[in-house]
Amino acid sequence: MNIPDYIQKAINDQGLYILGTSSKENVPNLIYVKFLKVYNDSQILIANNKFFKTEKNLKENPQMSFVILDKESGKSYQLKGNVKIYQDGPIFEETVKWVEELRHNPTTEAKSAVILNIEEIYCGAEKILK
Repeated sequence: MNIPDYIQKAINDQGLYILGTSSKENVPNLIYVKFLKVYNDSQILIANNKFFKTEKNLKENPQMSFVILDKESGKSYQLKGNVKIYQDGPIFEETVKWVEELRHNPTTEAKSAVILNIEEIYCGAEKILK
């Protein structure tokens, strides 16, 4: 599923992201993250620097969503999909380097890389990617 270019731009222009996960008991969890970017046309890369409940949730229930606001159009978009967690290999190494280059706090370190495979995109109640 390809993420439209205008949504990719909105993702890359945003500086702080709200991620949603759910435990196996369906208890929701929201967090803010700074390290999130478009990885390719259908995937989002997220650095796990400080996940606690989020990491547990993703291991039990590998579904995630996040919301962005397109500052140019004023529209918000919700992206949903399944995740894969990497604790070694090229994707993890790329994530470590990315965090080291952009971090403001020298103690911020990537514990893992999370790839979100986009399956659905909504603008309000309208599903724009199926």
